[in-house]
Amino acid sequence: MAPARAPESDAARILRLRALVEAAEKAQEADDDEAAALRSDEADVLTADWSPDLLRQPEVQSLLQRLKEVQDQLAAGGPAEAEPEPGLKAQEEVVSISGEELRLELERVRSAEQGATYDYPIDLNDKVLTWVSLFSTTKRGFMENALGRASMYMPMIRQVFAEEGVPSDLAYLAVIESGFRNEAKSRAKAVGMWQFIRSTGRIYGLTANAWVEERRDPVKATRAAARYLKRLYEISGDWYLAASSYNAGPLTLDRAIQNLGTRNFWDLARSRWLRTETKNYVPELCAAILVGRNPERYGLRIAPLTPYAYETVTVSSMTSLTVLARCAGTDAATLKALNPELLRGSTPPGSYALRVPPGKALDCLRQLAGMPAGKRLDFKSYTVKKGDTLAKVARRFKLDPEDLLSANDLTAKQFKVGRRLLVPPPPATGADDRDLTGGARRVALGDRPLAPLPALPGDLGTATEDAQKSALPPVPAAVQAPVPTSTQPVPQPVMTQPAGPEGPAVVSEPSRPALAKAAPAVVRAKAGDTLAKLSRAHGVSLGELIRLNPEAARALHPGDEVRLPGGSAPAGRAVGPMPFHRVQKGETLASVARKYDLDIKDLKAWNRLKGDRIQVGQKLRLTAR
Repeated sequence: MAPARAPESDAARILRLRALVEAAEKAQEADDDEAAALRSDEADVLTADWSPDLLRQPEVQSLLQRLKEVQDQLAAGGPAEAEPEPGLKAQEEVVSISGEELRLELERVRSAEQGATYDYPIDLNDKVLTWVSLFSTTKRGFMENALGRASMYMPMIRQVFAEEGVPSDLAYLAVIESGFRNEAKSRAKAVGMWQFIRSTGRIYGLTANAWVEERRDPVKATRAAARYLKRLYEISGDWYLAASSYNAGPLTLDRAIQNLGTRNFWDLARSRWLRTETKNYVPELCAAILVGRNPERYGLRIAPLTPYAYETVTVSSMTSLTVLARCAGTDAATLKALNPELLRGSTPPGSYALRVPPGKALDCLRQLAGMPAGKRLDFKSYTVKKGDTLAKVARRFKLDPEDLLSANDLTAKQFKVGRRLLVPPPPATGADDRDLTGGARRVALGDRPLAPLPALPGDLGTATEDAQKSALPPVPAAVQAPVPTSTQPVPQPVMTQPAGPEGPAVVSEPSRPALAKAAPAVVRAKAGDTLAKLSRAHGVSLGELIRLNPEAARALHPGDEVRLPGGSAPAGRAVGPMPFHRVQKGETLASVARKYDLDIKDLKAWNRLKGDRIQVGQKLRLTAR
């Protein structure tokens, strides 16, 4: 029997939120919007199940306001022309049908139902009927293609949703999210059929690295989506609010509910507290269920595809897909379609469970059993020459240096002249935050593993090895929080089993004061260092570093001394704040004051400002005149 886990205290939760907010702010100061967005998303997920009393605490309100400033600046700095979203997430206002047209559409829906029952609640109001009309007219082509792809994955999705206790009709959420496309990617860098952002995917057990992107794995991502939806329902007690939270984030829904004082989705949809995309989301989902269950009754012609079926072969070491295809008597394109999470033309280093067509597993295993290691890879070979460096060779083949070492089971010290290397192909679709040209990866403070949110109780067994591997890792006692129970029953019975064995320990991120205290007094800058990078490495405020090293803020060269809080000033450097700051796009007076640890009143007095409004390019004095 697993030991009881102590619930996480409110103080510990607030500390985690503070770490995420500070990490988002620092990433934004370093112009790393991607890292800032990831930390912001993690903060949204973290606070999703907090009680109203905890959210109303002054310290939490202050952190949420700072988080909102980060999110507002990220939104303001987005692309001028948004990329088209995958799926049918409509961002424009949709005019509802009315009058005779509305009456006829209602009659058509009732005729098409013919006594059908649904395990997801469906309101036949003007919003839903409008989307039913659109799906069978202007958006008919998209729906036919999406439902054609759905025919491939629907048996698997229904099985997984049933095992997780989630309404099977929620499978049509993938119509709205991606049109059932595993390769779908949004402008917000949500990936896969279920459109997980990296942070939420990681929380629900989806791995992403240079070799695999499990957000594109249809089986693992489907189980993660089911558990996430179930979690959102347990938090909200309402399937409409759960679906809305899936689209907008649970914190956004909670803010809207608090501001409007209602938990009715249709009341929220009539307010200004939700984006148009979120207001459309539930009506689209209800309409997708109605049309998806009986497409022919709405005049749609669906070309069904072969159901997603496979056998699993354990590949013991990195092997080329072309080699594996020959062993399995198929082609590399078929293996790629069965394993869309693979980013390269091979399996990753180490053991990997590869999906092959039904009936091909035994032949593939027999072929691999007697195959020497040298024939498993059809990679290019390269011999290290005099003058070569690891970074130079990696850049030449458009690889990350770590990937090149991993492919050859080498350490950096073993990279020597005369060494023969196997060079894997560059990724067809790289991980979101990797620099595949050989440059160093930009790592924000928040890229360190953060304590995950609580796992759902129980770990349901499945019929396949892949589904078993997709189970969420258990949460260590130090970070476990109680899972709230819903006051309303899930439409389908929830199956539970005893929790699995304890997972690996998670080291929580130390508090900032502890990091600062342990830091050396003075460090020497290396090639590529910036004050932002050093602030993350030593866990100190970027504003403090700028004040202590004003010249380094303008230009930092290899070998320069940088003073950290608590140390003495480097020789020849004057200690004091930078005299001026040039306002950048998205900055506010509050964010500038916070950046340099100044009081807003002083900042306004020094610059003779009557209000809080500042403009891009404006020069602000940071010291008294």
